[in-house]
Amino acid sequence: LTMMSNRKGRGEADVQTSLVPSPEQAIYSVKCHCGRVRADFLCNRKSITVWDCNCSDCAMRRNIHLVVPSSDFELSMDDEDFEDATILYEWGTKTAKRRFCKTCGILAFYTPRSNTDGVAITLPCIDFGNSGLSPTVVMKHFDGIHWEESFKNTGISSESKKTDD
Repeated sequence: LTMMSNRKGRGEADVQTSLVPSPEQAIYSVKCHCGRVRADFLCNRKSITVWDCNCSDCAMRRNIHLVVPSSDFELSMDDEDFEDATILYEWGTKTAKRRFCKTCGILAFYTPRSNTDGVAITLPCIDFGNSGLSPTVVMKHFDGIHWEESFKNTGISSESKKTDD
């Protein structure tokens, strides 16, 4: 995950980022409840696909997330180290890397098992800004109880690949 530089972004707000959106993309922010863990990311400004997963972890947290390529995501935590601000939780295959905020306990984003080359971003943690131009949300189901079959059939692995938006 990369840190940031200064540039103009979302609407009239100053956004601290080196991300450069294509004409079809916008820069959005994501943060935990207390704001200690923060990042910026690029996604389509008109429509996003989110995933509702029923694996034991996602079901308990009622996690709904979108996935972006790692290159379209960067931390925006000023001088604080991400690892110092979070606590790592791994289970099962230990492929997914979930780092919860040490202060408020919220998981704003993580590396999912389905897309180790991407970042899963928790939908309710996203700030789409004040412009009223939030993208349309398309929800898909990922059957985490039958993980391998769902991974093969849903196309979720393509979510972390760069496209020509």
